[in-house]
Amino acid sequence: MADLTHGAVDSLLGVLSAAIKDEAQLLSGVKGDIQFIKDEMDSMNGFLLHLNKSGDDHDDQQRAWMKQVREIAHIAQDCIELYMRDLAPPDPGFWAQLRHVVVRLRTMPARHQLATKIRDLKVRVRDVGERRQRYGVTVPEVKRGRPAGVHGGKTAGELSTARDEFLRALALDMDAGKASFENAIALLPEDFKSATEAIQTALAEGQHEMDQDSSTICSMEMLLRALHVSPQGQGRVNKEELDNLRAASESDSGTDLPKQVMVLCYSKLSRDYKSCLQYLTAFLEEKSISRTSLVRRWAAERLVAKEDDKQSYEQAAEMCFSDLLFRGFISPADHGAAGKVKSCKMRDQVKKFVSEISKSENFEGSHLPTHLDNQLRIRHMVAKQQKKLEQKEPEQAQDHGICGLPIPGKKDEKSMAAADSKKLQKSIDKQLNHLRSLPKTYRLNVMDLGGCRGLKKRHLNSICKLLTLKYLSLRYADVSGLPSQIQALQLLETLDIRQTKIRGSDTKHITLRKLKHLLAGDNNPSRDGESICTMRMPANISKMTDMEVLSRVEISHGNELSEVGSLKKLRKLGVLLPGREQDIKDLRREIFKVLGRLCSLSIWIKRGTLSEAASLDKDERDGIFQPPRSLESLSINGMDKSGLPSWVAADLSCLSKITLCDTHLTAQKLENVVSKLPGLLCLRLRRGSYKEDVLAFSAGGFKALRFLLLEGASITKLTFEENSGPQIEKIVWSMMNADVAAKASATGIEHLGGLKQLVLPEDHSCPLVEDAIAKHPKSHGIRRSY
Repeated sequence: MADLTHGAVDSLLGVLSAAIKDEAQLLSGVKGDIQFIKDEMDSMNGFLLHLNKSGDDHDDQQRAWMKQVREIAHIAQDCIELYMRDLAPPDPGFWAQLRHVVVRLRTMPARHQLATKIRDLKVRVRDVGERRQRYGVTVPEVKRGRPAGVHGGKTAGELSTARDEFLRALALDMDAGKASFENAIALLPEDFKSATEAIQTALAEGQHEMDQDSSTICSMEMLLRALHVSPQGQGRVNKEELDNLRAASESDSGTDLPKQVMVLCYSKLSRDYKSCLQYLTAFLEEKSISRTSLVRRWAAERLVAKEDDKQSYEQAAEMCFSDLLFRGFISPADHGAAGKVKSCKMRDQVKKFVSEISKSENFEGSHLPTHLDNQLRIRHMVAKQQKKLEQKEPEQAQDHGICGLPIPGKKDEKSMAAADSKKLQKSIDKQLNHLRSLPKTYRLNVMDLGGCRGLKKRHLNSICKLLTLKYLSLRYADVSGLPSQIQALQLLETLDIRQTKIRGSDTKHITLRKLKHLLAGDNNPSRDGESICTMRMPANISKMTDMEVLSRVEISHGNELSEVGSLKKLRKLGVLLPGREQDIKDLRREIFKVLGRLCSLSIWIKRGTLSEAASLDKDERDGIFQPPRSLESLSINGMDKSGLPSWVAADLSCLSKITLCDTHLTAQKLENVVSKLPGLLCLRLRRGSYKEDVLAFSAGGFKALRFLLLEGASITKLTFEENSGPQIEKIVWSMMNADVAAKASATGIEHLGGLKQLVLPEDHSCPLVEDAIAKHPKSHGIRRSY
């Protein structure tokens, strides 16, 4: 529990330090109060560090005191952030400075109220500090020394290789259904093997046969993962801990061994990762959890700490997701085209354990902490709506969106509007009334209404009064507009309005200075490859200096992009625009300003608008050109005159995913550039992306490629030379019609030794491709999908 509280105090200290630096902006007296709070929190933080080093066995007095510190840290951080939000320096120019003065005057009463709260917080902080001494909350003896782990003495490279080998061995055991995990255990050092085998035997003997596939395998798998977890050796189960667990397994004390295994694995998590894992109690009823949604929620809640100033909270949260995934606390639910896990789930045993540990560590008895309880209430409300929907329209339940909820369709809207409109609105009113009943000092960072039905303008107006919101998702919700009051959410970092009826004018006038992720449009392309984009570029985008992701932005002319180049933190950009020559020039000029730091770039040209002279190739008049060294994903739709731009060169080592549509890529460009990209993992060719009928893979090319997706491309023949595409695992070949499918062939596919899955069209047979697969030396192990 000390590590969770220490994380909250760390986050507060960062806000306090920034506020004190801006002392000229503070009202009289507030600076002294903030300085006092900072000094007291510094002292408490040192005490918490000692508690953290002493282990996890804290007495009731220590836990009660830590709970009070954590609560006051959260409240203080919100008060100071709200106090400082309107004190940013004005933009240059007379009118901008005049508007700034008006804002300062208008917010003066509110800031006086917040100043009073900060003064009250000062008293509470002093009282909490004195309470520790009054009740004798002391530091226990620190546990010294760190026993060696499984891979002690190896280099980072050797450790990484060893972990990859372990994953392959574990996959073999799981595929073969071997409860003994013989391949994974065989990789352990000799002095670890006997204890591990003894624990595995005790787990198997202690379970009923019907439960063995779930509880025993889950616990044993997590223990093995904890023995191989990190190339840096952090958070591993060591020999002493393994021997202690073995001793417990051999005792007659009635020990709940599966739970003890999970407790040991959990104890190896850092304080941030424990917080993130406990946060998953808000998703206990979900079928799956969107990776991106979860990562951004963790970041908004500040459950993770940045390693340095260059790292974002989202990047830190991504590292946490990867670690929890490897350790087995979360499992893959769905993979993307490039093999990356897009959504996750928790096994039943893990759900039960996480729910219990969250209640225990937060000193809440049988209840969840308030912030988790409120997130669970919100998701339960939406899940209840969706359950009724599935009962009425069971065929709709096959396709799932964010958090595993069914994607609403036209039938849903009609049936829900006709039968349940009042009930839906009542459930939303009930939840919002509950949030309004909470103490004024309570902070709500996240509001996820993904898939919610029955939302009205009055509900959105109420949500806009939740000034502490950092994350707001309306994805798949039946909303048709954003209220002007959205401007009040000045701490908002993520606004997700994808798959809604919200149109361009609602986003054009948004000015949210803290916004990092503005997500709109439809991620599911229509049959002809076009994506529906609905968001307009905000007119004041240059003021949103924290912006990292601009997704599905529709612009009417290139000048609307004129301020994008000033966004120093922009990582992902997706734009839809006309193909007039001047518009493409404007686009090219602005993306060249940010290309050196972008990791994802998507460009859609409106069909029928591309001029003959329009090109994304570099021009001498474009000014400074930054090679896209950081670019990981590139998607181009509609540049059929110029094809793949010339700055896509074979030395782009980070580029791992390319998606093309209507680009008319030539076989020469494919051979000389695309096949030579050293890090290319996924190649997706859609309608009109490739000029030729034959897609040839030459020897030595596509060395890293794992996923090949041909979706609507008019390719009738694949040829693979020996040593071409050696890593290809999955091929998706969606033919356009029966004639193309009938003559489709795959010569040399037997050279793809790593091929695991082939997806062919459901409606048309491909006899030549089937014959080629039958000749593959591992044909029995290749999964066919249709």
